[in-house]
Amino acid sequence: MHRQANASGVAAAVAIVMIGLAIAMGWLVLSGGVLSSAADPVLDGPLADTQIVVAAPAALAEGMRIESAVQFSQPRDPFRPLITDAAVAGNGTGDGTGGGGGDGVTNGSSVTLQEINSVDGVLRATVIVDGVTYIVGVGDTFAGSFQVVSLTTDSGVFLNGDNAFELSVGQQILK
Repeated sequence: MHRQANASGVAAAVAIVMIGLAIAMGWLVLSGGVLSSAADPVLDGPLADTQIVVAAPAALAEGMRIESAVQFSQPRDPFRPLITDAAVAGNGTGDGTGGGGGDGVTNGSSVTLQEINSVDGVLRATVIVDGVTYIVGVGDTFAGSFQVVSLTTDSGVFLNGDNAFELSVGQQILK
């Protein structure tokens, strides 16, 4: 008898909780939210025009798109320290600013976008890879596995194998 009374008490508690949840969910759905009110302004007017431009679509894998508003960055080893004693002292790979980090071993190529010029109406980029200068245009492959995807007057989008990255004039990246 005691067990039946205990089970009916639990069932009643579960029923009350379920009813409370149903009421709360109905209130949220019908009222538009907990903190909203009828006096909240409604956004209206035309939406801003957006445009996605993809240059050299044959160079991209299917489903891949390049957007100039996206900042591409170099992946970093999370276990490699950002600042080392050698970098701070100036006798390692760093320049004394503390940005060198690591053990001084570089695992890639240094890529610098030096300038972009218009040659006969076609944009050409001057790119330096590990000290070798290349003058390239959209679609050109250089330094082995690098390819130019698109160029603007102040930046370029490049591929290194399957990895896309963007450089502005004067920027350098380790790939």
